[in-house]
Amino acid sequence: MKTRRSDFQLKPFCAVVFGAMAAMHVHLAHAEKKTTLAQVEFGNDFLWRDGHGGIDTSRFGGSNPVIPGSYRVDLYVNGAWMGRQDVVFRTPANGTEASACFTRSLLDTAGVDFAKLSSETIDTLKAAGADSCFALESIVPDATVKFDSGDLRMDIGIPQISMRRSARGYVSPELWDKGVTAGMLSYNFNAYRTSFSEQTNTSYYLGLNGGLNLGDWRLRNSSSVMKQSSGGTRFQTIASYAQRSIVPLNSMLTVGDFFTSGQLFDSISYRGVQMASDPRMLPESQTGYAPVVRGVARSNAKVRISQNGVVIYETTVSPGQFEITDLNPTGFGGDLQVVVTEADGAQSSFSVPYASVAQLLRPGSDRYSVIAGRTRSNGSGKDVNFIQSTYERGISNELTLFGGTQLAPEYLALTGGSAFSTPIGAMSASVTQSHAKVREDDTRNGQSMRLDYSKFLESTDTNFTLAAYRYSSSGFLRLQDLIGLKQLADRGQSLALQDRQRSQFQLNITQRLGEGRGSFYLTGSSLNYWNRPGSTTQYQIGYSNNWSVASYSLALQRQRDLASGQTNTQYFASMSLPLGREIYSPMLSTSMSRDSRSGTAMQATLNGTAGEDNAFSYGVSSAKNPGNVNSSVNAQYRAPYATIGGSYGYGSGGSRQMSAQVSGALVAHAGGVILSQALGDTIAIVEAQAAGGAMVNSSGVRVSDSGYAVVPYLTPYRTNEVVVDPKGTSTDVEMKVTSQRVAPYAGAVVLMKYETASGRSLLIKATQSGGDPVPFGAEVRDERNNVVGMAGQGGIIFVRLAEQEAGALNVKWGNGRKEQCSLDYAVSVRGKVSKDAAMEQISATCETPAEVAKRKNAPEMVSREGGAAGKS
Repeated sequence: MKTRRSDFQLKPFCAVVFGAMAAMHVHLAHAEKKTTLAQVEFGNDFLWRDGHGGIDTSRFGGSNPVIPGSYRVDLYVNGAWMGRQDVVFRTPANGTEASACFTRSLLDTAGVDFAKLSSETIDTLKAAGADSCFALESIVPDATVKFDSGDLRMDIGIPQISMRRSARGYVSPELWDKGVTAGMLSYNFNAYRTSFSEQTNTSYYLGLNGGLNLGDWRLRNSSSVMKQSSGGTRFQTIASYAQRSIVPLNSMLTVGDFFTSGQLFDSISYRGVQMASDPRMLPESQTGYAPVVRGVARSNAKVRISQNGVVIYETTVSPGQFEITDLNPTGFGGDLQVVVTEADGAQSSFSVPYASVAQLLRPGSDRYSVIAGRTRSNGSGKDVNFIQSTYERGISNELTLFGGTQLAPEYLALTGGSAFSTPIGAMSASVTQSHAKVREDDTRNGQSMRLDYSKFLESTDTNFTLAAYRYSSSGFLRLQDLIGLKQLADRGQSLALQDRQRSQFQLNITQRLGEGRGSFYLTGSSLNYWNRPGSTTQYQIGYSNNWSVASYSLALQRQRDLASGQTNTQYFASMSLPLGREIYSPMLSTSMSRDSRSGTAMQATLNGTAGEDNAFSYGVSSAKNPGNVNSSVNAQYRAPYATIGGSYGYGSGGSRQMSAQVSGALVAHAGGVILSQALGDTIAIVEAQAAGGAMVNSSGVRVSDSGYAVVPYLTPYRTNEVVVDPKGTSTDVEMKVTSQRVAPYAGAVVLMKYETASGRSLLIKATQSGGDPVPFGAEVRDERNNVVGMAGQGGIIFVRLAEQEAGALNVKWGNGRKEQCSLDYAVSVRGKVSKDAAMEQISATCETPAEVAKRKNAPEMVSREGGAAGKS
């Protein structure tokens, strides 16, 4: 048989391939064997000293050794902070260095998925006790551990295949901090006075938010006190309740006077009990809305914002455009009524739509609420008992279903709907059916339909933040409507006096026009009723852009009031220019506005900041209005303990305006009472004894002389990093740790202790008897043999001493008697730690043991206890 040429060519090729595979197999077999690397040593010749040989660096030959014991460390797993844990370090029988001891609990905290471990490893863990010690590498293949003893930080690397799956932003409930027992009180005081044509009007407003934390419970009260010079004092309780987290249900239990959420039914105030989902407990990737209130003031004006007849915010604003972005939402439903009172007493008002955006839930997730209580109508009707429940469920990425019921005597409402995620936007549609008995001969049934839309068009950079339309039939009644109608019926008045909403339309659009072309916004709403003709309509259109370092804006606002039937149109144009190139340079702003009622006004304002942390802000303005020219000044100081402000204005017509504001808070805990800026719902108390003046990474917050500071506005159930900057403290104080992380419960007051060490900071220029500086890298120990420092270049030694003003230090750079010396130091007597104290500097001679013995045995030195060495 003939053999083809191609067969002879294939055989050598196959031989080469199989030979390579065999070689690779042998190589891999050897690679599986653990390779021991040679010990790396540092060459002493790099630190050669003329005539003295090299410096002994053997103590640095290995890695930084860890002394056996327990350490409280910041635990990081694959770069993510997992909380602060107590970790034990033990020296193995066959080892020389202590290593971290991993118990089953620590492995679980680190996120190890036990189901993915080998069967042999699982059997070993089951057979061992709960406190048994394991090396991480023996449990999880290819895992790594790195411990930084200086920062008390342990970095653990675990292959993803061995980790439990968890959502991004997840913080284990075991790491949540419930906080300490504490009481708090936030206050916001505003006094406003105007005088015009021999008439004077003064108003006072005090907003109070108090709380007490006891164990798992959070007691809260929100109240306000208002007083007019022409009337009496009015006290309002906005909310007063007790809350606690129910972690297994991801829920919050609320008892007392509160508000319904307003997501599926209109928000109402009630007194009762609520159990509802708390989305904040979910991971960040799986989770209020409050609108921005914009307007224009012609002078130093008072702005009051109310919702459902309750004043929820009041402040004083400077002349020009203003924005209020820090409203605390009291529910998702209920438009905001804004009243602007000018220095001459003139008032303007408008409403801001306040409604929730389309709600979509992830597949398999749900939200619920169950409420039982009694309505609080604030005198606008007879209160009734009611029960309300809602439920929302994510069916798929594209569909969420929701429904609810509201039940009261002679009233029933059922709602149902769905939310969709579509390529053209997120939408939700719902229908609510109501059945209400107003009188024996008046029973009404009706429907209310609602459509919400939200979309960001990436191609055009257009953001529809909210577009909503609602239509209610003539027979539809909300629970609030029924209460009002029953009150009118009891009084024998016409039921037509009760406003019953027919339709409402809301729209918010923000459009960016491209690089260098600015952006514009459009907001509008229209509302009409069944019982009265016409509609209330208002819209705002604005455009803003930058030109070089200047910024400018144009705005148009038009309002039509249903009650008066009047329409008002306002035009506004402004430009701002910094007076300098520094980041905090003063800003000069000019503006012109035209009102269809009051004519044209022009205004110029100078604003700026000054002082440490730019805590002081000021403004000077002059305005020309029809028939009047006025000037005003305003100032505000943001201190660590409060924010204080005031304003004064004078008009050519004889009008005067004055105001004063102060806001802040008090926090009482086991360590005393702390004054602070206004608080959020969840806060932290920083304790850093003797570190007065240190700055905390929160605007204007510093540690007080008592060693405490309050950090407001922590995010509950999320990792919050609180950093203390030692700048501003005494040089005699050392902070052992400057950064900590905490994940607090909602409403918690967490105590974060930052350990400090106080002592005299001393800079010593140490020289040997021959005049040479002590060697670089020499170890410095105190009289108790504690390492307190190391010699730097030129024999410079920095040490922090205990309270004594005199003593001795031992310097060692080798094992020989000629490779060590001692020096005496003496510093001036000083009182308690002072922030202004400068670091003390001395020079000292360091003597070897032989030189010390020779000096002490000298005849002329016998009567002296110490030599001259170390005297500066």
